[in-house]
Amino acid sequence: MEPVCVDILYLVFELLSPSEYQALCLVNKHFQTIAEPLLYSKIQFTWQKKHDYYSNLEAPPPITQLLRTLLSKPQLAAHITSLHLDGKAYVLHDTRFKLPKIHIPKNQLYELIMFIHRTGVPYRDWWSRELHDGSVDALVALLLAQLSSLKYLHLGHAFTRQSVLIGIVLRLAICEPGTYKLGNFQRLQELSFFHRESRDEACDRKIKNTVNILPFFYLPNLQHVSASIENPDKWAWLTSHAPVLPKLKSLDLTNIREGYLGEILAVTKNLQTLRWKWYYDSGVEDDFITQTVDLDQIAAALSHVQGTLTDLAITADCQPAAAVGDQFFPGLEAVGSLRALVNFDQIKTLQIPLAFLVGFAQDRTKRLQDVIPRNVEFLIITDDLALQNMDNMEEEWPAWEWKDYAILGLLESWLREWTRWTPYLSRITLLLSWIDTDTNQWSPRAREQLWGLSAQTGIPLEFVNTEHQL
Repeated sequence: MEPVCVDILYLVFELLSPSEYQALCLVNKHFQTIAEPLLYSKIQFTWQKKHDYYSNLEAPPPITQLLRTLLSKPQLAAHITSLHLDGKAYVLHDTRFKLPKIHIPKNQLYELIMFIHRTGVPYRDWWSRELHDGSVDALVALLLAQLSSLKYLHLGHAFTRQSVLIGIVLRLAICEPGTYKLGNFQRLQELSFFHRESRDEACDRKIKNTVNILPFFYLPNLQHVSASIENPDKWAWLTSHAPVLPKLKSLDLTNIREGYLGEILAVTKNLQTLRWKWYYDSGVEDDFITQTVDLDQIAAALSHVQGTLTDLAITADCQPAAAVGDQFFPGLEAVGSLRALVNFDQIKTLQIPLAFLVGFAQDRTKRLQDVIPRNVEFLIITDDLALQNMDNMEEEWPAWEWKDYAILGLLESWLREWTRWTPYLSRITLLLSWIDTDTNQWSPRAREQLWGLSAQTGIPLEFVNTEHQL
């Protein structure tokens, strides 16, 4: 076939679906040569689309079939540049107290186990036993061990409830390159590795996933990371030196608390966008997952990226210990201050809970202009954590005390001289999820006052109610 014809066919084939690629592979060898790389370039499996709690667990996606294909035709693995594994198999009643399995027929196990032994890794017998027992962790580790062209990797909750073997494969492949016959992840640019925030009742809560994710931070071409990183008893990088991530521009972190946030940010010197979720669940409390919002620690962690960060979004959530039947939102305390943020001159967009700016207690001495970065253009203030201590579980700590009139006072104090404090300010959004209608909070009159303030100052003030009314 002429090169021009091949180029034209490739442009046409790019517009087709995976099922059409499969059909084209059966037409003739010329079509197969063009369609096969497109068919395998993006692999996406979803385990459990229905997520009603009492839904039946769906059959797992055909990962074992893909593994058999890659073993019989190893050259196909080079075409896989994107792997996306996700699904709702972790939220069902059937999987709440036990991990689901993906069993491989005995007559197909031999080749897979032989591949494991050919890698030369020291734990190959344990890996083989786990694969024989239907471990999802072992299966995903086996798939990753064959891939060397990945640019995009997404591992969702259904595939990361256990990730010890995944982590070992990654650590040996990335931190000890060439020692074992494993995949190569040097081309990886975008990573998503998610783990549930609340306690997983099917897993040992003492085992943290930190060491299983840290190998990725040694990849020099990584640009975007979204990860749920748990808090270990002691932080340690995997080699004698901390990694360097010159190309990492975007980071989205959950689970990790402020005590360890700085460890990650210290190696991301060129970071531009950070999204971080502060989270507390009294069912998983330990030395790091505590009821204290340590604003000084948060400020210290953020200082590592002060010179490059342009977009900062901090969200926050607290949950009762649902695993043990607790129905009351825990009490929290905020200590320290984020006053250092005012000197983060590169920040243009900021989303942050009001409690992180001025605390939970209504305090008229607090001023937004003392905290807001002076070059900010777009500001979103949320009422995250407004439900904390709602039932006065911690009598010595304040509940959420900020009423609408007090928030209006904060805004007015700042905006009267906004050109002095934040001369580039373009818009403010109040994103409120929990409005107490019993006390007439944010009534039409209060909203009119907000819009009146907007008219007086010339700054657009947007009020967004997500309608979780109390």
